[in-house]
Amino acid sequence: MKIYIIYTVFTLLFSDSLEVKSIFDTGFKMKSEIKLDFNKELPPELSPLQIDLIKSKAKDFIPLPVTENDIITMETNFGTMEFVFYNEDAPKHSYNFKKLANSGFYDETIFHRIIPGFMAQGGDILTRDLNKNNDGTGNPGWTINEEFNNINHERGILSMARSQDINSAGSQFFICFGNAPHLNNKYTVFGKLISGYEVLDKIENLKSESDYIIHLSIDKIPANSEYKFLEYNYKNKKKFIRIPKHQNEEEYKKEVFNQLKNNHRTKKPVKIIKVRVRDENIEKHSN
Repeated sequence: MKIYIIYTVFTLLFSDSLEVKSIFDTGFKMKSEIKLDFNKELPPELSPLQIDLIKSKAKDFIPLPVTENDIITMETNFGTMEFVFYNEDAPKHSYNFKKLANSGFYDETIFHRIIPGFMAQGGDILTRDLNKNNDGTGNPGWTINEEFNNINHERGILSMARSQDINSAGSQFFICFGNAPHLNNKYTVFGKLISGYEVLDKIENLKSESDYIIHLSIDKIPANSEYKFLEYNYKNKKKFIRIPKHQNEEEYKKEVFNQLKNNHRTKKPVKIIKVRVRDENIEKHSN
């Protein structure tokens, strides 16, 4: 029997230490904020074997047929959203989503791509492994054919992500923040948000990793500062960010540059705690 050892890599990010703010009306001052440990928001990391077991369970899971009474309940760390299916317009996608949701496939994954004004994308099981660089490349092990329909992509629409192959949808989905007419008839719409629009707004307004670095940066180092700063260029302008105490400068430089590249990954992750599909008629008439 093979023994799988999961190595957990703990990286101390500046955002997890003391936040620095500049106040210029009375001169430059450094202000300590309450520590925000975003690592606590991340789901438990899984080994390749554990991920394969989740995919196998989803493959073998057979849900009840989708009905007009089905309600999708998506619980996140920012609140709960509820959706209805467009089962008549996208029966294969609706059934596939119910299969994945009720098998537990989506539990503890995160929204790996969030673009304000456009959409939030999630449903990738690889957001649960040790490698952030592969987020957005995962699938359940199968694909479903397109079911393009005449439902417009607008705020609250639930639609299926895919690659350039129109028949490559698997598990990844997205929720629209606003109108996206360029997606109409090119991606399969299979659901609509009916409750939790305030949660969707919270998700849309989150800062990206890049935004967070810019937020903590200043344009000029104050005179006689006791702190060390890292210099970098942003949109052809010099920026400076304080190097945390006891942090290796080269390691911190790599962390900052990596975060500056991430315009669509939120600093505080949006975790999907659980997704389930329930039939309202069954629930109302059962004790």
